[in-house]
Formats: sequence, C-alpha cells, structure tokens
Amino acid sequence: METTEPLAALKSKAISDRAAGCRDLALTGTVEHLEILADLAASDKSPGVRLNAAAAAADILSRCRTGEARARLSDEQRNAFVSVFSRINPAVNAGIFPIMACLDHAKSRQMILGGLRDPQADVRLGAAVGLMRLCSSISAVDDPTLEEVVTGLLADTRHQPDAVAQIARVCAAVGYTSATELIRYLQLSGTHAEMVMEALGVLDGAHHPLQGVWYSDGNDAGETNPSPALGPMLAVFDGTTALIHDGKRWSATARFEPRRRMFIRRVGEAEAGPAFQTAERTFYAGTGDVIGRLVSVDWSAPGKSTKASIRAIETLAKVLSDTASDHHGLAQLAMTAGLPDVAKAALISAIDAKKTPVACWLGLGDMLWDTDKASAKAHYATYAKKGKRKDDEAGMERAKSRA
Repeated sequence: METTEPLAALKSKAISDRAAGCRDLALTGTVEHLEILADLAASDKSPGVRLNAAAAAADILSRCRTGEARARLSDEQRNAFVSVFSRINPAVNAGIFPIMACLDHAKSRQMILGGLRDPQADVRLGAAVGLMRLCSSISAVDDPTLEEVVTGLLADTRHQPDAVAQIARVCAAVGYTSATELIRYLQLSGTHAEMVMEALGVLDGAHHPLQGVWYSDGNDAGETNPSPALGPMLAVFDGTTALIHDGKRWSATARFEPRRRMFIRRVGEAEAGPAFQTAERTFYAGTGDVIGRLVSVDWSAPGKSTKASIRAIETLAKVLSDTASDHHGLAQLAMTAGLPDVAKAALISAIDAKKTPVACWLGLGDMLWDTDKASAKAHYATYAKKGKRKDDEAGMERAKSRA
C-alpha cells in the first residue's frame, strides 16, 4: 500500500497522492468505490490521475467477473455503471474501454467495438486494450457469439490498418483459431504487417501439444486480486499425461485438455507469453511465483512419496530452467514429494547459480543439521548474514542459534 487512507488520498491537492490512492484501490477497492473513481476518471485535472482512476475501476471490476464473485455486481448495477462510465469521453480518457470490458455487458461491448473505428488513434488503441481484456477472461471462453463478432471485425473495411492489426493480435492472443485464414489474407504494411505475422505465429504455435510446466495463480486472465478465491496450482505435462498439484498433493490424469490456447500477459508481467484456460483457471508457462504458496516445506522431514509425485518431480527436473529460483522451486516440491536427495541436490544447484534465494541456505542447513553439523552451520551462517529477519523471524533465530 502506498497510502494509509486511499479515499483521503483521492481528495488531496497533490497529483501524486491522488494517483497513489487510485493504485491502492486497484488492489483493495470494492464496488462501493466505483462512483468516486468514475468522477476522477471523468474530471480530474491530471491526465495521469484520470488514467489511474480508470485502471483502478477496471481492476475492481475484474474481481467481479467469474464464479461466485460475479454476484458482487447485479445485472441492475452493471446496467447503472455502464451508463455512468459511458458518459466519459474516450478522447479524454481512453482507459474507459477496459472498464467496459470488465463490466461484461452487451452495451459495453458495443462501446468497445465502436471505439475501434474512432478517428483518433489513441482512442482506437484504448479500445483494442479493452477488447483484449474482454475476450481473455475465462467468462468469455464459451461464448461463440463473441468470437464470431470479433473475428468478423477483420473483414470490416471501416477499420483503419492499426485497428485491424490490433484485432488480429487479440484474436491470436485469446485463441480465436477461426480467425486464422482471415488474418492470413490481410493486406497490411510496415509495423502492422509485422503484427499480423506475429499473430499468425501465435496461432500456429497453439497447434503443438502442451509440454513442460504451467502454473495458475488462481486469478482470472486480466484479474488484479491479491487474494483470489482459487488457490495456486501447477500442471506438468508428461507425454499424454498431466500431473497436477492442487496445493495438497500430486495427481495424474489423461483428461486435462485446454479449452483454449492463448498468448497473453499475466497481470504484473511485462511481456505476453503462452497460456491456456481450462477448468475455470488460467495457466501460464513456467512456475511463476506460486510454489511458495502451493507447498509448505519442513526441510527436516520429507513428505510422503507417491507414484504421481515421483513422476512429477522426474519430469520437472527435465523441463525447469537452470536458474536459482527454479532449482529452489524444484527443491521445495521434491521435499514435500518425499524425495529429499533430489531436494538436496536442487538446493546445492541453486546455491551454485546466480541470484540465489537466501532461503536456500536456511533450507540446506535444516536438511543437514542431523547428519552434517559442520556444513549445516556454514549454511546457517550464510543465511544469518544475507537473510532478513522480517522474511522469516523463526528461521533467522534458528540460523543464528545454530551457526
């Protein structure tokens, strides 16, 4: 949090305070804050504050799109907020389009589609951002009408080349494979032609079988939510089998098919990457930052191994990158999967790599304490020097007392 009282910050004369209040509400705000954000998005003197207010409203609404959370906003409320936000001139604040997308309303869709034909390039770009947010949500995965409408935009001659290229990009990113031939025959030039070629590459890549490791942080695509209703999950693909860790244990299944393949940017990430959606979840390539929330490790006592856990760890060891963070993640998963030798080797590899997470020295110290106290003390001493008490107070006390 950047402010102690976000609502009070919104009333500050300082632009930086108002912007910070908006950013805090993006993380913690609720439906009750939408009206004040609408006022700021429409009339604040600062363009930056207007954009921050719109982004905050969209992020709040992103938490009201799927599952039981959708009930936080009734159909009547959605109607009312469509009316409120549609009064904002997109030329004054193009951030209106992601808000409309997250409202998931027929009228809001029409506003986004209309924005793609606006004479102003900035407005068209804002509409394209809104279109991406509209189509990438899991709430839109089973909406063939939406896919038909969006892919049909590619043949609409009223669109400028930049808008056509952006529409092609959205279609590829959200897995609208029905747009492939339409995109293939687009006649654009320069950077717009490059965008089209990239879109075709994304669509072609989606035909390859899923491989490697994927993670879900529990959030919907485009959702900003520090505390999602769903917990984290890992999926590791081993030939025709998916090995799933649901936060409790590993399980193997041959029936884990994506409902659509995607190429999108996770909230908080700078670049887009491969993703897919299935079972009300969005998965991204890699392990992300979910392992620490997925498993709780006791380095002095390995968990129970199963056929599925052994198979999962063997596969993970083959597909994870050679970074310290991935070695640390493998060590955590291996320890809870009942494979302490693999966990120990992974911790050593993490320590030998660059940018080692400091927790590796504490973990290795705990693992070796009963069998090799001299080595354990050395690792504890390193942790005591490099670690921070606020990150693990009990671990720091243990390291200092044993070093």
